Amino acid sequence: MNELYQSGVFIHDTLVASTTLTANGIAYLTWDIAADKDLGVNYTKSFKNIVWFTGNSYPGPILPYEVKLAAFLDGGGRLLMSGHDILDQAAGTTAFVHDYLHISWDGSETQNDKATASVTEVAGTLTAGVGTVPLDHSILGAAFEDRVTPINGALGIFLDDTAQFDALSVDSGTYKVVFLAFPLEAYGTAANKADFMTRVFGYFGP
Repeated sequence: MNELYQSGVFIHDTLVASTTLTANGIAYLTWDIAADKDLGVNYTKSFKNIVWFTGNSYPGPILPYEVKLAAFLDGGGRLLMSGHDILDQAAGTTAFVHDYLHISWDGSETQNDKATASVTEVAGTLTAGVGTVPLDHSILGAAFEDRVTPINGALGIFLDDTAQFDALSVDSGTYKVVFLAFPLEAYGTAANKADFMTRVFGYFGP
């Protein structure tokens, strides 16, 4: 199942995301990308926010959509993206990942598939005050996540078990991005998820 929400597009693999939106009073529509992969550029550009959960999609789940996402961001859009193995292998080396997600990724195993039991806040960012939140790997059946190297003004917003960044935020002045190299579906409790979504929408603004 994949969904559209509020003034934005929401694509995901579990009902956890739906309940998170409902807890925040966010209205949303539905788009099933498994049934219709033709997510048109004009359609995405008609929204203000895109929230994309890739779940366990692999390999390179966003590769077919990067041109459309770039056009959306160039128009002042705001993107929240989360999932498992989004960047694995060469998928993290594209111009979109470098220039729009503001991630440096070399395609090696240096950053890929790192065992991660929990994620921890980073002071001075949108996660300040959340503390340490466990990840429930039974949700998607994968006990490891990725690491990211923020570049070009991006801020690391979560640390993994070894104090390496595995999430970031970007405010380019034109667009905003929040990227999680772990699935939000696995993030703590329902209350944790709802709180994080509130923080993200506060960061995105009206």
